[in-house]
Amino acid sequence: MRKTKSSQDQATSKAAILGLVLAIIPITALPGLIFSLTAFEHIDAHDLKGKQLAKIGTIIAILWMVVFIIAGFFLFRYFG
Repeated sequence: MRKTKSSQDQATSKAAILGLVLAIIPITALPGLIFSLTAFEHIDAHDLKGKQLAKIGTIIAILWMVVFIIAGFFLFRYFG
């Protein structure tokens, strides 16, 4: 069985934090998605905190991409 650290001693994943920050900014949604998805593997491998941050970053990045796809579709349809 694997030993787990107490939650106070566990470090937060920097990839999860960076993914969340990049996902919030619309122009960097794709790198934010990449960092957030990479953070999941990193968190499990190194027993870190931040899984919730990675989830939120992934959701925000996907929402931005859906907005960009819909906006691009309408812009192309009416002005293209």
